[in-house]
Amino acid sequence: MKVWPRIKWGIREHLIVTVFICAMAIVYVETMFNNKPWYDELYTYYYFISRGPVYAAIHWPVPNNHVGYSVLSAVLNLFGNPYIGLRGVSCIAAIANLILLYNFACKFVNKYFATAITVLYAGVYLVHRLSVQGRGYTLATTCYLTALIMVANICFSDTKRRNYIIFAAAITMGLYIVPSSVYWVIPTCLTGGVFLLYKKQYKTLARLIEASLVAAVITLALYSLIWLAIGANLMSKDPGGSVYGVHQVTVVLKKPFEALKTGKDYMLATPYIQSMRRRECVRTMPEYFKNLFDNYYSYSGITTFMVAVCVIICALVNAVKQLYYRRTRVLASMYILVTLVSVPVMLLIQSVQPYLRVLGFYSIPIIFGFIYIINVFCESFAGGKLARKITMITLGVAILLSVGSLMRPYYREPYAGRENDIQKLFVGVDTAAIDNVYYTDDFQKYVLKFYCDVTPNEVENIEDADYAILCPEMKDSKYLQSEWPVLYSYHVARLKYAEKNMRLLRDTNDGYEIYVANDIQ
Repeated sequence: MKVWPRIKWGIREHLIVTVFICAMAIVYVETMFNNKPWYDELYTYYYFISRGPVYAAIHWPVPNNHVGYSVLSAVLNLFGNPYIGLRGVSCIAAIANLILLYNFACKFVNKYFATAITVLYAGVYLVHRLSVQGRGYTLATTCYLTALIMVANICFSDTKRRNYIIFAAAITMGLYIVPSSVYWVIPTCLTGGVFLLYKKQYKTLARLIEASLVAAVITLALYSLIWLAIGANLMSKDPGGSVYGVHQVTVVLKKPFEALKTGKDYMLATPYIQSMRRRECVRTMPEYFKNLFDNYYSYSGITTFMVAVCVIICALVNAVKQLYYRRTRVLASMYILVTLVSVPVMLLIQSVQPYLRVLGFYSIPIIFGFIYIINVFCESFAGGKLARKITMITLGVAILLSVGSLMRPYYREPYAGRENDIQKLFVGVDTAAIDNVYYTDDFQKYVLKFYCDVTPNEVENIEDADYAILCPEMKDSKYLQSEWPVLYSYHVARLKYAEKNMRLLRDTNDGYEIYVANDIQ
């Protein structure tokens, strides 16, 4: 039997959060179309999304492919709009996250505190900046919140089969989107497991473990398809191998286990998150979390760090109190404690410090924990009018802080810089006529594909090109060495060839030029 009151859903009942979510939906949609995509997004679109869902599902040349996201986006891309194809899934997920977080919070606090949690989460800088980007982090957070809600349902005796199925699907999809989802998958599973063990609900615990194992098997199967494709491709291109030149499908059929191992070894040899020396990891971990929290709310890393520590202490005290009185509501404190503590522990065990965007989800237990502790204080020490006053003040401050942050200029800064410069280069150019092209950086072909839907033949030598696109570094002697994603550095011979044998078609104030061969009209 559930221990929380049944939530009445309806616009009137939840007017404040409904208005806020609708306003944020408008912001997300506007940002999706008007804030141009940057390098990582364009890379994802060029290599995976634009090539269809099947291609996206079995290709993984580098860790930058968020496979699950690319597959879903490739399906959406079939409708023909590149912005929707690239960012539509993220935009939908960003809106869904606000609804899901509010739903989860309502299980433990009243609707006003739940609204405060939702509003504060939307105002997190890292969350907002990733909200509509064509990457998998926002969708992975959707999976996280879905899994959390299912765990809460299961822990409070709502043991319908659908809860286990949705839970397994959520963690499977989260890991399929990006492997670093393990940083929320393990704490979520631990939270449910510890609570059910404490309540001695062994049968329910066994079913939760079973659902987790099923998710692990399905995830392994999904990645096995990628390993087979990678392995077969590498084996067919190995001149010293027995299947050199053989079609990849034939390689899979003839030597499936060797292809599987080859693909797995390749993926594990190029990990998504590079490890570091343990001593260095331990020494720099406080600074790492300060930088992370700086990206939550307006460079308030120290303040957020102190809030997180206070939340952990208060959650521990509250958990001990709840355990002493055998209260079921200990689940909230367990969730806060397990998640906030286990993530740093996992990083130290692995000796890694992932990209800050990987831990955008970590803002959820901090914000939830902070508001939940205020809720506990109101219930334990304040009553009646004082509790209502604290509740409304908390909500008011949350709205002011979040909305004030969202209105700051750096929340709306362009994602793209160099990409926007290249886009200007193609204004007024018949891009459909471009065939053999000489690129000087990776940005150029990605921009052509996204904005112009053309994929010209790429040539390695400028002498073989009908068109040449020169980047600023080609003309500056400071850049004597190539640095990815710039393909070529300063080179006098190439510049002279373009000036002598080609004519300038268009240039920009940012140093980009596009040349066309003299014999092409």
